Amino acid sequence: MTIERVLNLSRRITQMSYFGLLAVLLMNALAQGAPWVFYLWPLPLIIFIPGLLKERTRTLIWLCFVVLLYFYIAVDNLAGPNPTSLDYSELVLSIVLFIAAMIWARCKQKMEMLESSQQEP
Repeated sequence: MTIERVLNLSRRITQMSYFGLLAVLLMNALAQGAPWVFYLWPLPLIIFIPGLLKERTRTLIWLCFVVLLYFYIAVDNLAGPNPTSLDYSELVLSIVLFIAAMIWARCKQKMEMLESSQQEP
């Protein structure tokens, strides 16, 4: 598989899992009948939308750090007394998002290095 294909595939998986995680977080708050303050829980993820749409490498790296917080919360929810299917979905999506974003960032860096080395005489 070429680096371009890996880059495109990881970009698509990152974007799908990112928006999927946002949707699951909101659905989980709705399903639990949480107070309004719990609807602010996805806010740290929403901050990354402009950087993701502009495909910035630094945004991907920071997103991976923030996703670890959501992974921790999902694991904590699953260890609780009544885990739901949305908790499982949150865990799976946070894992997929972390892995895909790391692959995307790494492939993007490799592509930039290849392009810069080809431009040198």
